[in-house]
Amino acid sequence: MMTKNEKIDWTGRVLRLRVEGPAQGGEFVARHEGRVLFCRGGITGELVDVLVDDDPGKGFCRGTVRKVIEASPDRIAPYCPAAAAGAGCCDWSHIRPESAREFSGRILAEQARRIGRIELPGETVPVEVPAGDDATTRWRTVARWVTGPDGVPGVRRARSHELVTEACVQSDQRILEAVLAARVGPGREVLGVLGDDGEVHVAHRASVDQAPRNRQRRSRQAAATRGRARHARAGAWELVAGRTTVVRHVRDHTWQLPIDAFWQAHRSAAGHYADLVATAVAGTPGLGDEPVVWDLYGGAGLFSAAVLDAAPGARVTIVESSTTSLGAVGSALGEAAGVNPVRARVEDFLGGPGDSGDLPGDPDVVILDPPRGGAGIDVMERLAGRTASRIVHVGCDPASLARDVGVLVAAGWTVADLHGVAAFPATHHVEGFAVLDSPRRT
Repeated sequence: MMTKNEKIDWTGRVLRLRVEGPAQGGEFVARHEGRVLFCRGGITGELVDVLVDDDPGKGFCRGTVRKVIEASPDRIAPYCPAAAAGAGCCDWSHIRPESAREFSGRILAEQARRIGRIELPGETVPVEVPAGDDATTRWRTVARWVTGPDGVPGVRRARSHELVTEACVQSDQRILEAVLAARVGPGREVLGVLGDDGEVHVAHRASVDQAPRNRQRRSRQAAATRGRARHARAGAWELVAGRTTVVRHVRDHTWQLPIDAFWQAHRSAAGHYADLVATAVAGTPGLGDEPVVWDLYGGAGLFSAAVLDAAPGARVTIVESSTTSLGAVGSALGEAAGVNPVRARVEDFLGGPGDSGDLPGDPDVVILDPPRGGAGIDVMERLAGRTASRIVHVGCDPASLARDVGVLVAAGWTVADLHGVAAFPATHHVEGFAVLDSPRRT
């Protein structure tokens, strides 16, 4: 047992451990001599040998499974060559897809209870595949690589900036073939995009080295800020294949997007999320004929289009800080009546506490799809006090989603729906979808 003042470092040790449950971040928990060990490559119930490769000297360390002594029935042969070689891409490709969804649901539920203080009826929440698309490979229509000194494109090794050049199974084969054919040279970041019209687009720019993941980083927001600064230093994209705009179709809407504009990576995710949002809006208690709707972190207006499908008379304000994404709203929505695109950070749009500013009326419904760091406590508190009927939160990080939703629950809001979408097959990543109703609804 480790004493309070004892300095300890297990780096390089191989420990035989019994694996417990899944943890936020995709690793599985095990314990040894009073310390928690987060192990990559394990599954609940297994007896494994784990090599400790990251020990910060605290009450926990991290390691990678090197040998499975007693295998779980949920284990399958890893089907991603890149992950098998150590890349950080398909970290759950050794787990049966059905079991992986169950583990994701447990993580969502655990984070909701522990961080959000949200009472749930069971130990897990349901996790569905997007639009019934249960493919586990070649589902990605947007992908990035980095080329090494030899010009060969690769992906990052787990917890490292080193490259692995074995192929990852996520990207559509057409993208991979186009990227390999482009031969962009060494030291480049490569972006490949497959449009919904079948056209493949490839662009590249200078690669800015990324330091290995720092487990002591102050916050996800800080990491996102550093990422934006790194991308700014990289400069503009140079297009080498395809046209300058990417075609996207969802329902009866068509977008013409710049190649680097944000879009859901999974081929079926955008349509699935749009359907979920439309259903949530249509089912809002007491919804009038001309509801005021805020689409925050609205991107190119995917959810705004879904709102108009569900409530044609809605007055929708799209708030987005990216000029690239917001500029594409018109390609799908045109001059649709009642649509007001606003280029601003959500925090600036909302103003300070009690500051109504030039806000377009208190909303009946708010939809938000924030980045991985979530909207944050301040934003959620302001929305809780202003929104009349319903808030729909789409979140790609279980911990951030739990914190954001927990703010609403603490303010008396009721969880009408909480479930996950397995939009990143073979990985621990899961999209959370939460619908909450106001205590003031009529």
